[in-house]
Amino acid sequence: MRSAHRTTPAPSSLLWHGDSSRSRQPDRSSMIRTMIGPLLHGILALSDGAKNPRLNPDTITGSVTLFTLLMAIAVIVGVVTKKLKLPYTVALVLAGLFIAIMKQAPSGTELSPDLVFFIILPPVLFRAGLLIDVENLKRHWVPVAVMTCVGTLLTTFVVGLVLRWFLSPDIISSNVVWVAAFMIGAMVSPTDPVSVMPIIRSIPLPKPVRTVIEGESLFNDGIAVVLFFILYGALFMPIQSTGGGLGPNQSQPVITADTAEHRHTIQGTDVSMSHGQKHGAVVDIWAGILKFLGHTGIGLCIGAIMGWGAVCLMRWANDPVLENTITVVLAYGAFLVSDIWHVSGVASVIVAGIFVGVLRWSKDNAKESERTIIPFWESIDYIMNSLIFLIVGFELQFIGVDQLLDSTVIMASIAIFLAMQVARAIVVYPSGYLLGTWSPRGGTVIMWSGLRGCVTLALVLVLPDNIDGSPDQLKQFVLPVVFGVVLLTLILQATTMRPMISLLGLPTDPKDA
Repeated sequence: MRSAHRTTPAPSSLLWHGDSSRSRQPDRSSMIRTMIGPLLHGILALSDGAKNPRLNPDTITGSVTLFTLLMAIAVIVGVVTKKLKLPYTVALVLAGLFIAIMKQAPSGTELSPDLVFFIILPPVLFRAGLLIDVENLKRHWVPVAVMTCVGTLLTTFVVGLVLRWFLSPDIISSNVVWVAAFMIGAMVSPTDPVSVMPIIRSIPLPKPVRTVIEGESLFNDGIAVVLFFILYGALFMPIQSTGGGLGPNQSQPVITADTAEHRHTIQGTDVSMSHGQKHGAVVDIWAGILKFLGHTGIGLCIGAIMGWGAVCLMRWANDPVLENTITVVLAYGAFLVSDIWHVSGVASVIVAGIFVGVLRWSKDNAKESERTIIPFWESIDYIMNSLIFLIVGFELQFIGVDQLLDSTVIMASIAIFLAMQVARAIVVYPSGYLLGTWSPRGGTVIMWSGLRGCVTLALVLVLPDNIDGSPDQLKQFVLPVVFGVVLLTLILQATTMRPMISLLGLPTDPKDA
């Protein structure tokens, strides 16, 4: 019988609420158990059964209940990780995996790509721009640019080369297999050191090392996302049959989106797919790159203008609560305005965050707002990262957890993980030697800090669930593989970051880095 229908308390509930025969002065552990116990039983009751009407995301009540359920799980994970001193992001991934294995995720809770990009990403990017050290970024912009541009492109290329051999014809047509391989390479190329930054900030590190880690994660998101959508358009747009590509007269179906006219303008990449008009189109990668540069520049201008305007409003308001509200409107507004203009929302939001961080806090009378805004955005970032990691666990249930344990998926995840480390090593160590910015020890920290997370997981959800009746199973293969890659980076890298830094004994003087 399910726990939601029990009429008598289970033995575990006695454990959660503590032994009444003990002292009335509860220790910290019993207080945590008392707080978590009812919450855990409530979560199990809510998720009891796949057809709970309260969890229908098509209703307001269902959406609120689902959000509360996810955040309640995040609260439990957060309290446990604080108690056990474990990396929070690692615990979130494991919690998502546990949810999928136990099949407790209600049906209909899949998160759409639009919600990922328009709800989760803007605050994550804004918070990153808000807290970046601009002075150090200007001082070390060359190595940051090298890691951002060369590192992202090389990772995409190396991962694509390795992954190509795992993409069999039953996963994706051989005519477009290389495009699919490099698209997945772009998907896993952006770093996400959110989970390792608390460890890095708690240990003295050379400023060049710290700045490169922060700057790379801040700026390579935009490059990776746009590169992904360029390749996405090449894959899901009908391609003219010119010997090697699929065409309308081929025996195999053309890979298209699952709607007759589907437009992706996220992050400034405008990819249109139309059955009636695009059969003769040939993807022009160079035109896409030029378009990307133009859209990125316009996105930067939009972010700068809106950021400057928001700072003026914040100075006039001079009220911390109102200023928090202004920053929320700015984060989402910059992204939405950029999307309306079909330009880079990533660049716009990051620049808007930088403008607020630099211009607003440059005044002495802004100290109070700084003390208020930073914790506010740390909380929002915490919520958004919690949502994305937990929902990936939900997605795995709908695809099938057995896919994660498939031998091909396991081998592909390990191969991609190793390919990413090789690509980073090729960029990090020669760059440190040629630029004289960090020593091999500092380079080791930079290489090992390349965690994957929010953006990578969000891009997986962009892939369509079905492809017009095609036998291709791309998303069903990619989602568990990418989840495995994220799991490997978090378990192997995040948990060993602090011991490795201590073992290397890096100097705190930047000149010695």
